[in-house]
This record gives sequence, C-alpha cells and structure tokens, in this order.
Amino acid sequence: MIHNRSLLTKEWYKVPFSADCPGCGAQTRSAAIVVGPSSLVGDPGSASKTDVLARPRKTLDAFAFVEALGGQTEHVERSIVNRFHSTFAFLDSQLTSICEHCAENLPPAAIRSAVMNGFIRLGQKRLLVNERLLFFASHVMLTEFRGDSSLEESEMWDPDYALLLVCDTESTTGETGTIELWHSIARDDYAIVVKGHNGREMLRDGFNSDLKEVVTTVSDLGLVLTQLHLAQASSPYCALARDLFLEALEQAGYRQAS
Repeated sequence: MIHNRSLLTKEWYKVPFSADCPGCGAQTRSAAIVVGPSSLVGDPGSASKTDVLARPRKTLDAFAFVEALGGQTEHVERSIVNRFHSTFAFLDSQLTSICEHCAENLPPAAIRSAVMNGFIRLGQKRLLVNERLLFFASHVMLTEFRGDSSLEESEMWDPDYALLLVCDTESTTGETGTIELWHSIARDDYAIVVKGHNGREMLRDGFNSDLKEVVTTVSDLGLVLTQLHLAQASSPYCALARDLFLEALEQAGYRQAS
C-alpha cells in the first residue's frame, strides 16, 4: 500500500541489501530506509514539523519502506545523507539509495523486495537498530508491509511510567500546548507526550535514554517551554527531575527569561 504523506518519525531503520543496478548492471550493496509503526503521518505537504501543536497526525501502525522522500529535508540531509554518504544521496530533490559503483539512483521498484525481505530477515535475528534520530519530511511515498520482525517496542503504560513534569509550551507559529515528561525506572527510559491547547495528544515519543535526548527532541520540534510544573508538588522525585531537566536545558543553550 503506497501513501503520499508528510512524515514525522524517530523510529527508522537503515536496511542493507544487495541488488543489480539498472544503470551499470553490476551487483551493488546499498541500503534503504524503513520507518516503524510509531511514525506519525499527516497530510501531504504539511508546512513544517513545528505545526505539531496545531495539526494532529496519525500513527502509521505498520512498518513501511520509504519509496521517495522530499520537502523540508535539511534535517534528513544531516542525519542520513551526511552520515551514510556512500549509500544515500539527494537526486532531483528526492532522497534515494545509490549504487556503490556508479553512484546512480536505485529505483524503488528494483530494490523493494530485497529491502522488505532483508528487513524481516535481519529483524528476526535482532540485527537492526532503530537510529532514533528525529526527522521530518513534508512529502513521502510509503509502502506499508507487515512481517514477523521480532523488533522490540518501547511503549508507555502505567504503572511502568510515572509522570514527573508538565511543561507549558509554544511553537514558532504561536500555537500553545503542553509537554509531559514521563520516566520508567524499569525500562530506564524517558518519554514525552506533546498535547495541543485542547489537551489532544499530538505526539508520543519514547526511546530517550537520558534528558539530553529529550531536550534534543523538543528543540528539533521547534518548541519553546514557557512554564514548568511538577506533576506532584510534594514529590522529591519530581523536584529532582525538574532540576535535572533545567540543567539539561541550560547545557543545550536554553535560557530562562528574566
């Protein structure tokens, strides 16, 4: 199933594969991108990831092979192309897998089966790693597929997670909302829930091993924190979380307004 959507995700996998290059005819090794079920999809052409407080997105709820990706791709270029420059490139403003021999585009139709089969095979052996870097694209073509990959998910369920902080927040477009900071001792995982001004959940993000990762996600979303509240005013754990969160914000360059 192919969809033209906007995409906001922190769950994506670089899947290696081998295939014959239609350009030079040689067998080439390359990689493609598969995104996970927690990825958020919205209307195609959505202006920016910073509208997360205003425009609700739906979870993909499936794994999907990225056929094409373009629009608002500065972060994608930093996090994918510059890291894996011999594997990916932007050609005609679209992210593409490239041949290791001739550096030409490997069309999705030529690699789709190899990527999907490789994803399931490597996932069953637990040989795939969620890159866990947030990126946004305003136009993607996704082919959804299902398979027994045995990949572990990080979900937020009580009583595993405890709510520590609630932060009033504002986007660069002036939309207001809140960010909830949760923590699971058992999973050693921080998670955030972003809600719009009406309390509607807009984004849920786990896989954060420390507060620096939480701050990076907030920054990448273009959100400004305006007020910070303890979930339980009398709790020393919430007070400690506040101090540690403020320290992480300060180290990332955030400053408190006087």
